Amino acid sequence: MGTLAALGTLAVLVFAWLSIQQVDDEHALTWEGQVTDRYNAAVTNIGEDPPEVRLGGIYALQRIMRDSPRDQPSIVNVLSTYIRNHAKKPKQAIDALKRKPTSDVQAALTALGSRNPVHDGTARVDLHGANLSGADLSGAYLHGADLSDANLIVADLSGADLSDANLSKANLSVANLSVADLSVADLRRADLPGAYLPDADLRDAILFAADLRDADLSGADLRGADLRNARR
Repeated sequence: MGTLAALGTLAVLVFAWLSIQQVDDEHALTWEGQVTDRYNAAVTNIGEDPPEVRLGGIYALQRIMRDSPRDQPSIVNVLSTYIRNHAKKPKQAIDALKRKPTSDVQAALTALGSRNPVHDGTARVDLHGANLSGADLSGAYLHGADLSDANLIVADLSGADLSDANLSKANLSVANLSVADLSVADLRRADLPGAYLPDADLRDAILFAADLRDADLSGADLRGADLRNARR
């Protein structure tokens, strides 16, 4: 009798465990379906015309990155593409000094810059050629990002992590790069006249043929930096 009772108890426990697993699996499938629906709706919204709808879509994608880390790589790519398509360089250089990113582009930049990079996978921020004049990227995580040929005039990049980033031929005139991490960054032929770089980390950065005229480099760490042909 004791053996039968024990087997009965074991059977009840196994059944209970299987029931719990089934419920958990059902919840997981339901959750995945909800995330997929949210993702599809957000991507649809950022393609709409009303700015407020696009803005809502961007905020939704930012929330999905937090709720579903496995979707972060695709969202990084989606937001990068969105910014490149909606922040194109102005036809006249003088316009770059007057403009700031639109609210939707700035929201997308903030979402990318504040994400948890642990979940990036193989994705990387790609903003090459984008017009980001006057953008607020202070404290942004842009390690390894592609910002080549980007317009970053008067942008705020103070405290940003730009280590190993590609900033070749980028226009960083009068940009705020104080305390920014630019170690091992590629800044060859970048325009940095009047840039604010106090206490910036420029160790092993490539500044070949960069324009550093009137740039504030007080306290900047330039150990190992390539300054050949740089204009100072």
